[in-house]
Amino acid sequence: MKKTLRIKFFAIIALAAFGFGISNAQIRITEVMSQSGKNGTEDWFELTNFGTTGIDITGWKVDDDTFVDSLAVALNGITTIKSGESVIFLDVTDGAPTDTVAFKTFWGSSLDSIQVGYYGGSGVGFGKGGDGVIVFDAEGTEVTRVSFGEATTGSSFYWTYDISLNVVDNGVVSTVGVKDGNIADQVTITSDNAVSNIGSPGTAYINDLFTSNPTNLADDIKSWNLIGKSLQFKQVPAQAIEIYSLTGSKVATHAPASLIELDLNQGIYILKIDGKAHKVIIR
Repeated sequence: MKKTLRIKFFAIIALAAFGFGISNAQIRITEVMSQSGKNGTEDWFELTNFGTTGIDITGWKVDDDTFVDSLAVALNGITTIKSGESVIFLDVTDGAPTDTVAFKTFWGSSLDSIQVGYYGGSGVGFGKGGDGVIVFDAEGTEVTRVSFGEATTGSSFYWTYDISLNVVDNGVVSTVGVKDGNIADQVTITSDNAVSNIGSPGTAYINDLFTSNPTNLADDIKSWNLIGKSLQFKQVPAQAIEIYSLTGSKVATHAPASLIELDLNQGIYILKIDGKAHKVIIR
């Protein structure tokens, strides 16, 4: 496959209460970047743990659209994906593992608490004309795969899932991103007017799976929970709560309150709470 510049949550445990299968079935690919803008980083993709338990990913591998275990390369730098966590894997075929530091700098402080791992190897690269990503566990069993079409320079692809973890939004091109925790077009921090890069790596939090605040999330979002469709605050926000679809359209605005009932269909949304953006899933 042609190599180009660039590229979200799952031990055998039953998860019937949430409609899941077992073990690795709770992991999904939720975002891929296959064509960065100017001065961007290499290809990357996001794995998300939609389950209520952490998953050990030691020995896991990734391949592109050949979808073959024997051609897959190792995922390095991350050993566990916590419940409700999204992590990033960066292609360092033409670089070094230290490039993960540059990746965090590129996308801003919204990635300060996000795990960024890496992979690299001959033959694994995401083509700008369309490609795929597949992840295998340590035994060579497929965990999750996606395919996508022609890339838009500087925009990631994203996937959302229903309560059974079947895909809802399939390889949609991102039109809104998160920078330093705020909803905005994602742009690089450079001095030469680099092409905008749009996406939201590492922010697919699924708060409705928790009865208490998870310790792996940033401190600024521990003052609220999403239980079902009830948005509950320990401290009433100072500003109106805005809700966006992942395509960037505002779908609702709510006055500050300690309890807000959300009238939303199933899917993943971005909540803007006192200037900070957070992804949540509605079941």
